[in-house]
Amino acid sequence: MQRRAAAAYFAFFLVVSVAAYAYIGVAESQRPEVSLDATAELTNDSTFSVDGTTFTASNIHLSSGGGGHGGGGGSMVADLAWTNESSRYTATLENGSTTTVDNTTYLITTNNESNTVTLTEQMNVTELLREDPAVENSVATQNGTDYVVYRENDTLRPVSEWLPEPQTETYPVSGVYPYQTDSGVQQTTVVDVSAESATVEWFAPRERTVELTEGGNVTLQGQQYFAHFPDHSTVQVVSVDEYPAYQEDLDRQDYFHERKNGLWGVSILSGIAAVLMLGMAYMPTRG
Repeated sequence: MQRRAAAAYFAFFLVVSVAAYAYIGVAESQRPEVSLDATAELTNDSTFSVDGTTFTASNIHLSSGGGGHGGGGGSMVADLAWTNESSRYTATLENGSTTTVDNTTYLITTNNESNTVTLTEQMNVTELLREDPAVENSVATQNGTDYVVYRENDTLRPVSEWLPEPQTETYPVSGVYPYQTDSGVQQTTVVDVSAESATVEWFAPRERTVELTEGGNVTLQGQQYFAHFPDHSTVQVVSVDEYPAYQEDLDRQDYFHERKNGLWGVSILSGIAAVLMLGMAYMPTRG
């Protein structure tokens, strides 16, 4: 009698476990999807434009760590790159420092009273001595003063008097200043002058990159968008107007996962119960 009852319970729990497992497979085909009216659907190296600016997607991949929507050990990310054709650059000119423009070295002097920046040519005394055949190629120093020595009669003359008048250029605020960059001389504008330094600015193209994340906001040309990854090789750029629909789809997916996890629980627990019933059927009895 005990074995017949245990066998009946075994069959019942086994049927429940199998039925729940089978229903999981059926339910999987009904998994709700996120369906959005995307502004652009991109794969690696594909592009789209917003107000004349071209954006390029790259590096679409599953990042390590974290936990994207729906579980898992990571979340999808991508890079979106574009060129800002009129990006603002600034540079600081330190008072008393030197700069090189067209292979000539200048001393920078800032004057906050006149709001000006002055460049004073720095003379290469050694080079000038070599170029003047009337004097020796080295200076003589007496009582802390440097002198040039004339070859003809060894006459001495202070170097400061012998040197030519240095070239100077003065640039006021709003004036055009030749700033030396790695790629050459950049015409800039003086925007601020103090006793310690001056600031110049210019506008030029700049490469920009932003990281896209699932559901993360991004501003492109003053317009708000967010990102969605329908699979591991595609990213959608979607207007924020679609965000309520996106959130509704996520809520439906969460509900689906909750119910699916519940079915897994029923299937597993019923399977365990069936095994226990089967084991109980063969337990030895007293007497």
